[in-house]
Amino acid sequence: MLKARDFGFRAKAVEKGEEALQCLNDEVKVVLLDLGLPGMSGFELLERLEKEHPGMPSVVLTAADRAEDAVRALKLGAYDYQTKPFDLEDLFLSLRHASKLREVQQENEELRASLSDAAPIGEMVAEAPVMVELLKKARKVAPIQSTVLLTGESGVGKGALARFIHASGGAPGSPFVTVSCPALPRELLESELFGHEKGAFTGAIKRRMGKIEAARGGTLFLDEIGDMPMDLQPKLLNVLQDREFQRVGGEERIKADFRLVAATNIDFEEKIRAGEFREDLFYRLNVIPLELPPLRERPEDVPALMEKILAGISKRRKCGVIRVESAAQNRLTAYRWPGNVREVENVLERASAFCDDRTIRVADLPPFIQGGDEPAASVALPVGLSGLTLEQLEVEAIRQTLAACEGNKAEAARRLGIAEKSVYNKMRRYGISLN
Repeated sequence: MLKARDFGFRAKAVEKGEEALQCLNDEVKVVLLDLGLPGMSGFELLERLEKEHPGMPSVVLTAADRAEDAVRALKLGAYDYQTKPFDLEDLFLSLRHASKLREVQQENEELRASLSDAAPIGEMVAEAPVMVELLKKARKVAPIQSTVLLTGESGVGKGALARFIHASGGAPGSPFVTVSCPALPRELLESELFGHEKGAFTGAIKRRMGKIEAARGGTLFLDEIGDMPMDLQPKLLNVLQDREFQRVGGEERIKADFRLVAATNIDFEEKIRAGEFREDLFYRLNVIPLELPPLRERPEDVPALMEKILAGISKRRKCGVIRVESAAQNRLTAYRWPGNVREVENVLERASAFCDDRTIRVADLPPFIQGGDEPAASVALPVGLSGLTLEQLEVEAIRQTLAACEGNKAEAARRLGIAEKSVYNKMRRYGISLN
């Protein structure tokens, strides 16, 4: 009990499984139990926990020579196990991870309770027919637990759609775990995904559970998976094929039990051809592909999206309802939003901060929206191209835009007002190279 306080826990000790069941409430985040309990056995308690308190994580203690007991406990729903004699730091690290999982589960339960077919999760707005159809597909595939690959430009809401799929099909209280592939250097990304054993590398002073383990029974969302380093791709492929993995520096094979949703804004065909992405991994990811259209292709969503974002800002600032004057609303709706949902959020955050009387007017908007212009300068074509065909004009526009952007395809797509994937496709179709 005293040691628990040293590690930041408040603990309550009981001698029997029956007493443990009577003590469980919403304040309890994790159960630590010895399989050798008097009266009700530890295995029976695990079964009761699964039935009467689904989602309550448990860590079990077992003898070092009773590996079969640990395996049985995990099958009955235990989150983790420790063998006796155990290391206190390892034990409380496991308990901390389990308790954090419980917090996430409770948040998801509250979120799920607030959901209905008419009120999709998070930032998902579906007024445009194309989005209505997309969410229908997402709801249909959500319960079947197959791998989903989300594609679309940056900022279109791939993360929101991933959460929507999880909430629509995941078990109540199951975890939703996100990993941003480009956000971490290769060494840290490997440890983040697979976890590591104590002493696996310099600085690994404790065993650490990775995100694959943390997603047990729920959804693992790999954002911008196209940026995953080549040498890590075979490891992920093995996990998807064998449903097992090993922590960095470990030998134990751990069962992988998660549903994968991956997202990217790149053209996989181009990446594969350039030798920057494994074709076999792509086929493992591309089981159920869903493409999110850019906001400029679904202008019907803009008013509802703005309303939703402003409601969130009002709630966060506790400032009352923020209105948008009709003239400003017209400017915002007509704008093409090259930065998609993320740009809408940024513009409204700034405009609402400077507006008077909680009313956003035209003067509060960025100059490029006030005047109806794009924030990025368009690329001017030379005079004398009137004799070219439409296709030749398109080729010239793409070439010059790529040159102006120094080969940056994402920026070129933004300036041209098309998807990055379309830039890759048109370069391939017309034989345009960056040389």
